[in-house]
Amino acid sequence: MKNSKESIRLFENPILESLTKTNALFVIATLALISLSILLFGIIKIKLSILGYIALFFSGTFVYTLAEYLIHRFIYHSAEYKNPKKLIFKIHGMHHTTPQDKQRLVLPLPVSIPLAGLFIFVFWLIIGKYVFIFFPGFLMGYSYYLSLHYFIHTTKPPKNFFRYLWKHHLLHHYKNETVAFGLTFPLWDIIFGTMPEDKKLE
Repeated sequence: MKNSKESIRLFENPILESLTKTNALFVIATLALISLSILLFGIIKIKLSILGYIALFFSGTFVYTLAEYLIHRFIYHSAEYKNPKKLIFKIHGMHHTTPQDKQRLVLPLPVSIPLAGLFIFVFWLIIGKYVFIFFPGFLMGYSYYLSLHYFIHTTKPPKNFFRYLWKHHLLHHYKNETVAFGLTFPLWDIIFGTMPEDKKLE
């Protein structure tokens, strides 16, 4: 895999091509603001104890970590993800070709907002009005993932706990793409047997 900061062209249409690039920090801030707005609405409309709010919010965050793992492993790394002609390459495969392309480290808002709407609808079908507390936790988990993912690919590993997460994700990119799918919560890799055996980065 290339260790490239260069950008590759995904679409001949200039409008579609421009929509594949975005400012990561703007997307993160926007999604975090949406999360907080929905949470405020939920707190106003739904009466729970403080512990109830906290438990429901962080349940959403926890469910996000599982969704992140499953989507990364089974959708983003489906059989055709390396084929430039396939949509999944444009969504994720190209990130393995140019992992340091700053403009393509997050899904642009025209994609991520409709996906967020789909998730909130599915959760609403399952838990009803409580989605307005649960989903902000889910979306905040995604915002945290985007932040972590952005800094892993644009900065040097810190000398603290987060250094492990840096190394875990970089092993996925530069050592073995069939392991280390959990970025924010590597415990899922332990549970599902996808922890990297070779933990040395060259």
